[in-house]
Amino acid sequence: MKKQLSKITLGVAIFAATTGIAQEGKIQPCNTYAAMEEAFKANPGAEKRYNALQEEAYKQYVEAEKNKGVNKTSAAFQYTIPVVFHILHQGGGENVSDATCAAALAQMNLDYAAASPDANTVAAPFQSLYINSDIKFMLAHRDPNNNCTNGIVHHLDSRTVWSQSAVSTNYTGITWDPTKYLNIIIVKQIVPTGTVTGGGIIVGYTYKPGTWPSGALPDAIVYNYGFLSTMTNIRSLSHEAGHWLNLTHTFGNTNNPGVVCGDDGVSDTPWTKGNFSACPTSLSGNVCTGGPTQNVENIMDYSSCPKNFTSGQTTVMRNALASATSGRSNLSTPANLALTDVNSTNPCPPVAEFMSTTNYTVCSGGSLNFKDLSYNGTISTYAWSADNGATPANPTNSTTAISFPTPGVSSVTLTVTNGQGSSTKVKTVTVLNGNAVITGNYFESFENAGVPTNWSVDNVGGGVTWDQTGVAAKHGSGSFYLDGTQSSFNQVDILTMPVMDVVNNPNNILKFSYAYARQSATHADKLVLQGSLDCGGSWIDVVSLNASTMASGSGGTTSTPYVPVASEWKDVDVTSYPYWFNFANSPSATFRFVFTEDPMNGFGNRLFIDAVDFQGPNGLNELAKSYKLNLFPNPSTGETNLKFNLNDGATVTVNVVDMLGKDVLPATINTYNAGEQTVTVNKNSALSKGIYFVNISINGQKMSKKLVIN
Repeated sequence: MKKQLSKITLGVAIFAATTGIAQEGKIQPCNTYAAMEEAFKANPGAEKRYNALQEEAYKQYVEAEKNKGVNKTSAAFQYTIPVVFHILHQGGGENVSDATCAAALAQMNLDYAAASPDANTVAAPFQSLYINSDIKFMLAHRDPNNNCTNGIVHHLDSRTVWSQSAVSTNYTGITWDPTKYLNIIIVKQIVPTGTVTGGGIIVGYTYKPGTWPSGALPDAIVYNYGFLSTMTNIRSLSHEAGHWLNLTHTFGNTNNPGVVCGDDGVSDTPWTKGNFSACPTSLSGNVCTGGPTQNVENIMDYSSCPKNFTSGQTTVMRNALASATSGRSNLSTPANLALTDVNSTNPCPPVAEFMSTTNYTVCSGGSLNFKDLSYNGTISTYAWSADNGATPANPTNSTTAISFPTPGVSSVTLTVTNGQGSSTKVKTVTVLNGNAVITGNYFESFENAGVPTNWSVDNVGGGVTWDQTGVAAKHGSGSFYLDGTQSSFNQVDILTMPVMDVVNNPNNILKFSYAYARQSATHADKLVLQGSLDCGGSWIDVVSLNASTMASGSGGTTSTPYVPVASEWKDVDVTSYPYWFNFANSPSATFRFVFTEDPMNGFGNRLFIDAVDFQGPNGLNELAKSYKLNLFPNPSTGETNLKFNLNDGATVTVNVVDMLGKDVLPATINTYNAGEQTVTVNKNSALSKGIYFVNISINGQKMSKKLVIN
């Protein structure tokens, strides 16, 4: 007699499973049982309810097998399951196409109909057991609000990095009523529950019927987008659908095959240890039965050659669809199929969606790039608009750059239309005053009490923060400091400088000095100088100093409240760091000091900042004039030419960056002789429409030109 489904306990088996494959950094094909264990821990009484339902399901299975007789052919009634794909994405490759989802669903239907091209290659002992289940998956064409849908919803949502343990919040606003739809949630990555200790890539997971009460939002399949491309990969989705229809792994209620003999409670699937990745060429040597067979090719195994279900598994799945447990019996009712309109072939109006390719904060006078992410129907026309003086460069394209001249809040609107209707999406952009406060040589030595004019302090976690002091100074008699002896663990304090015009300032050097002592050899304080090209919308680390680096040559390690002497001040030339190059072309760069107290213990020692110096011997514009630097045509629709004159031979580096300083074309490094030189930029017209900066370094001297691509 096969072991009953309800008698297979989860706890010990799951713990063993979740510390095996994932620890090796391999692919974890399924994490269903770990997810179920977490659900039971979080919901007292859930496991007892589940076991009782599984006991009843097993009795129904045994009875159905008795009544089925010798001729194990498919049943006459077809169970049709309305399906909706929810694609969670941030505009990247995880935003899989509708065609990819449709192809995956088609393969699932072939698997469940025993109609896949390799169905006739199933090993002989199981060939006759692989039958048409008469279970069919069809895309829904009506959503819960009776709106037209193509059954594939693209959610612009950060939850695409999916936390398996965040059950209470993850599914909100995504899952449709599970008693009416099979919800398949496609994500970029599945972050495992706390019981998983390794770095394995989880392909997917779901919950067997009865894990949750009927209609509970988590009653869905969660699946990694990277496993929708081939027949073998897609069968992992067929595998998860098998769990959703109450199937167990052929090797038992564990996520870890190849360890101990296991059983799935189905009479025509032999006991097995299961197989991971490999696909044994011989069916001999089943150590669990002593006989010659194991169902290596079963879709509910982990082998690399999944091909079949068995007749007994089909009985289990059809019984699940006939059962009221978790509302499965409602799915295929005529009323629900009419409600979800699975047979419709009518096209739908589009649903408008778009995103900024960077962020939604910009300096006045700056520009952001936007791209269309609309879905649900083929789009005939696009219409972009904006208020508060903002101007779209290409108002009828699927992508556009928009310039924002006026500080305040601007609304960006996209309307998409086809023959069935139109849809509009509105998003807001915060436009900050990008007028530079520092436009010439500047020096701050913190001589006066309080925060200097146009500087700001952000005390993120409360407690002590940046303040002026006369205890020590590199220049004059004052400095700014953080008394880390009073800072709690992981406290963050931010000191922000005024907006700075770098490209038009006659000088191009930014320096500061600091003094620091470490409380102990293990204290892990950190100071980072960050820069922003969009008035604080996003930040780039320019200089990052850890506790060991800061203490070395300065105050060292001491538990006494630190007061530096003159020799312990250390100078930092920010412009010597690689990321400064990203800011050399900006008329409104913003910089800030971010100090993070030791994350474990806190209560470290003191950090002092002084002599913030923005000046230097060579002006950027003067350099450009001396080299006769010119960029033409500009604006350009494709290629452009960078021309310069060398008095002597030189090594020249040219790179192109976007508004946030990110490289958008490969850098070139060449040696040129004296005389006039020309470098072709954007040779293959690879740049999309927008604003860029062409940076040139001649023997280490750096200059930049703004480039507009129309």
